[in-house]
Amino acid sequence: MQSAQCDAVQRAAWSGLTRAFGVVWLANAVFQAVAWLTTTNAQSNFIHALAKPASQVPAWIRPLLLAGLHVAQAVGPSLIAGIMVLVAVLLGLALLSQKKLALAARAGILYSAICWVFFNGFGFPYSGGQTDPGVFVAYAIAFMFVLAVAPALDSGDATTYRIEAGMWDKARIAFGLLWLFDAALKWLPAFLLHFSSQITSVIPGQPHWIAIWLGFIAEIVHGVGPITVAVLVGLSETAIAIALLSGRWLRLMVPFALVYSLSVWTTAEAFGGPYSSAGTGVRGNVLGNVLIYLIPLLFLWIGSSQARTARD
Repeated sequence: MQSAQCDAVQRAAWSGLTRAFGVVWLANAVFQAVAWLTTTNAQSNFIHALAKPASQVPAWIRPLLLAGLHVAQAVGPSLIAGIMVLVAVLLGLALLSQKKLALAARAGILYSAICWVFFNGFGFPYSGGQTDPGVFVAYAIAFMFVLAVAPALDSGDATTYRIEAGMWDKARIAFGLLWLFDAALKWLPAFLLHFSSQITSVIPGQPHWIAIWLGFIAEIVHGVGPITVAVLVGLSETAIAIALLSGRWLRLMVPFALVYSLSVWTTAEAFGGPYSSAGTGVRGNVLGNVLIYLIPLLFLWIGSSQARTARD
């Protein structure tokens, strides 16, 4: 196994980030528990969460999602929902306690993949300029980074900390592919020619202060030129993807990607609003999809130089 030494400061930073990830993950589990287990319409909420993606995917994928829906109905929505919430809680507790992290990270990757298929519907529909393939992809990548640093955090040796550099590079490349997928869709006419609607379409239903802010941003976009801003967005995401895939310029591009992600979250994602237990968190996004991208980015910010050293 490839490995790299990391110092106590870096280990402490990874430890804090892993626990922060655990808090976010548990917050999502709470949203799921409220919507799927404790409300008067709990069973219908769970079935709706499964049925909606099945109605949006292409015909050749639909049988898979419908099969999952039929299994949930046959076994019992409450039982399946309860098992999912229990697994989510256990994963969150493992992240917080940092016990059995490698096992939890592998389980988290599998759990996220299952949720991506059946609750994100592979990210479909890709229409109207929508480019995000679903937040559970970002969760799976975050768990890959946890798996890479697990040897450091699980280590009982107070003087030797190790990361699994091979897994680190796989996580970085997977994250780069995610950004590349986003970027490729942003060069299509559906995004370039309808960029203004990416802002204005999220205004209805927002809290008053968010609606005012988004209206201000929409005016700026109109003043600069929607196509010009859309091209800048496409160039930004393409540059981030190239940096992640190549492993180069990360010290420059990772901070840029952090700022860029926050800008998207505060505009096109409207701070994750509107907020409701049925709409925020059940599909994994807690308070917005792009906000979850910050977790892998922060792992990279803390440790990219160490990973390059190990690779060399």
